[in-house]
Amino acid sequence: MNGFSQISGALKYIDEHLDESVTLDVLSEKFFLSPFYFHKLFSVIVGKSLAAYIRDRRVLYACKQLCNTEKTILDIALDCGFHSAPSFSRTFKEVQGISPREYRAYGYQPVFITADELIMKFTNRLKGGIFLNPNIIKRGTMLIAGAHGDGNKTGEVWNAFERLCKEKPLKNALSENGYEIRVCEGDKCTVYVGYSVPDKDHIDPAYSVFELPASKYASFDVYVSNGYESENNAMDEWLKTNDEGYSERLLNGNAQYCVEYYDERFHGDEANSIVEIWIPIEKNES
Repeated sequence: MNGFSQISGALKYIDEHLDESVTLDVLSEKFFLSPFYFHKLFSVIVGKSLAAYIRDRRVLYACKQLCNTEKTILDIALDCGFHSAPSFSRTFKEVQGISPREYRAYGYQPVFITADELIMKFTNRLKGGIFLNPNIIKRGTMLIAGAHGDGNKTGEVWNAFERLCKEKPLKNALSENGYEIRVCEGDKCTVYVGYSVPDKDHIDPAYSVFELPASKYASFDVYVSNGYESENNAMDEWLKTNDEGYSERLLNGNAQYCVEYYDERFHGDEANSIVEIWIPIEKNES
């Protein structure tokens, strides 16, 4: 079992034992590594400490239960490995910015990524550049609240969104992971940037809201420092040659679009900075 396989196994183990005490000693012994080396390897592959990862995972599972069950806050806290409702609420607010009760009241729907999807992401990152066997993901309809403008002036649109967030904070954002959606029809290209929100009920009219349709996507991890030109060529080549019979799906049947997703792996222009690019796909008709 190589180091990456051991960390992959640990990610799955953590998800299966979130209601238990999952410690560094437990995991290092289970996966036959010294505690020091396990934690170093885990941090390099996952991009955060073991304690931070377990905390975030417990909160994510709690979000899922808050949205999809009628369990009490205490029951959810215990299910997700917290010892009390107060400690759960404190940690939840640190991660999400609001309390569990507020999260449930707003009716948020978290973006839930399975351990297998995470492993694919980390595999892509370790390979470097772009991984030509993309992760195929499904996403339901999403609302992106933010700003929009000329696709040739993306930086200005992001700046306008950031100013808007300072002036009129977006209170119901599901997270601070960013989305950039480029829609091209003929010679016209429009870019929409912002955060995912559950509904339009708590959004200031100054924000524009783009409805991203439910779709299947080919998800590519791209290193920002390498530039986008070669990666765009690689994605186009995958669309032409993939063995699964996927082709690009158009928006409303006539416009090309793609999504750039900025999560915790994005660090500006730094060498290890990654942006995830989603290409909407559908099966070719036979």
